[in-house]
Amino acid sequence: MKYKVASVIASPEMFNITATVNKCCGIIEEASDNGAKIVVFPETFLPLYPWWVWMGLSSMKKLELYNELFSNSVTIDSDHIKNLCYQAKIRNIFVVIGINEVSGGTIYNSQVFINDKGAIIGVRRKLVPTGEERTVWGRGDGSDLFTMPTSLGKLGGLICYENSMALSRYALYSQGVELYISNWPGSNFKSQPRDRTKTVDTVSRFVAFEGQTFVIASSSTVGQEEVDYYTGICPELKGSFSVGGGIAAIYNPFGEPVSEPLINKEGICYGEVDRGLIVKAKQMIDCVGHYARPDVAQLHINSGKKTPVIGEVSIPQNEINFNFDE
Repeated sequence: MKYKVASVIASPEMFNITATVNKCCGIIEEASDNGAKIVVFPETFLPLYPWWVWMGLSSMKKLELYNELFSNSVTIDSDHIKNLCYQAKIRNIFVVIGINEVSGGTIYNSQVFINDKGAIIGVRRKLVPTGEERTVWGRGDGSDLFTMPTSLGKLGGLICYENSMALSRYALYSQGVELYISNWPGSNFKSQPRDRTKTVDTVSRFVAFEGQTFVIASSSTVGQEEVDYYTGICPELKGSFSVGGGIAAIYNPFGEPVSEPLINKEGICYGEVDRGLIVKAKQMIDCVGHYARPDVAQLHINSGKKTPVIGEVSIPQNEINFNFDE
């Protein structure tokens, strides 16, 4: 089975969830018109990636920005998500998008998987927010390590540096993932001595090779609006935060890009998935099959949903009314 896929590299509209959703709908339409069966968006594209967590801002300023993020983030049953589902349905295309998901009083870094009928078939939360991200996002649990059977094959994915978690990757391989989604932020904030564009490319190649799976990697790119906003509140950023960066790419089960990756600018990278290549790759290395040694090492997964409260709290069923007229 062969089909066309699309990976997006783009920047969101700053703190404008409605405008960013509208931008997504336009991209979904474009990808569908160009024959793609699935389109993948970057990490926390709705409403944005919170770059300020890595900046030298005061606690009060970071709290202000957190409140702004919270008010622009989405619940899974929100009209913004429904809008994307409707677009997926009328365009007959799968959509995977990274969001800031509000649940109760917590924000989670989540992936939302929407099928070509407009139904949400999976939502998963980043297991471990990285470094300063822990001041913004809660954590997922073992119930998030799943794959979904679809008409395109088994779909699954991890977010950003989750892709460094060998056992989490292995959990997806063990479930037969064929289309592995890898969402990332951009790379033009030099908060660390590394080029994250090259990191995304290197990691995605290895995941494809290691798991004998296709990988769709999508990252954001830094827009001029973001640069102007953040350098305005943190002037010392000049020279370390700039327009561009990021990558959108598709890799085959041999760890090779199936088309030219799109780097440093907004756009859509297209490529062909040929599921027949998975069998050819696994003939040599099936890391959860003939190339595994369960007698030597095995993965144990705790896949239960974790909640801070176990059991039900009893609620009084009868009111007691006093007669105060006596």
